[in-house]
Amino acid sequence: MISPGKHGSMPSSTFEEILIRNLEFATVRRSGPGDGVAGVYSSITGEYLRGIGGGRIPEYSYMRDEAPRLVRGWRNVCQELIVMGKLRETKETRQLLGIEFIHEMKDYGARFALSSPEPTKIWADGRGVRGHSGADLENPYR
Repeated sequence: MISPGKHGSMPSSTFEEILIRNLEFATVRRSGPGDGVAGVYSSITGEYLRGIGGGRIPEYSYMRDEAPRLVRGWRNVCQELIVMGKLRETKETRQLLGIEFIHEMKDYGARFALSSPEPTKIWADGRGVRGHSGADLENPYR
């Protein structure tokens, strides 16, 4: 069962624009020109909240095989920002993530994210290739 909302990778610039329009008392700052990395910061305290990679961002986070490091996915960044209370529920975020997903994250927090059957690996080439873990795909909320 695939959750409603957008699926697949997206350019980091598109993701940053979505965040800028929908963040609550937070801002996005780039670390350099072009398609470089960016960070989400609190507008009130200036505290660093989360990082955003450059280039195409996969839907889900995964660990690279060739040079072990975590590649952060846009859906996982959104999960963390919802749990922190920084990402607002708007028409745009409902279309991006799906309204059920947003409500589950607000109600159950990170516990929901850990129990849902997400892909074990995703490739950031825009093909939308998805692999699933061995979890029960019929009931994602068990």
